[in-house]
Amino acid sequence: MVLELSAFQVETLVLESRTSTLDARDVGTVKGARFALPKGTVFRVVHQPGRDEPLLWAADIVAGAIRAAKEGRPSCRRLIEDRVYEIAVETDC
Repeated sequence: MVLELSAFQVETLVLESRTSTLDARDVGTVKGARFALPKGTVFRVVHQPGRDEPLLWAADIVAGAIRAAKEGRPSCRRLIEDRVYEIAVETDC
């Protein structure tokens, strides 16, 4: 995901803060991915509580629509189809 975002000139990834352990894991993941970026690329991650950043709410709604479609309920995904660029990310979840 870091590579994809960087290709769109994104320099800051805002993630929802959860616990200090999980936040540190996020930072470690981004640090590891930064090695694949061209030298001199600026990319950082910051954490914010969900209650303080309404744009995180929008991201949750979009993610929910994508997940529902993958589970066989595509109606919400259809509403945003022309506005979504989906990036497949492998996780251990």
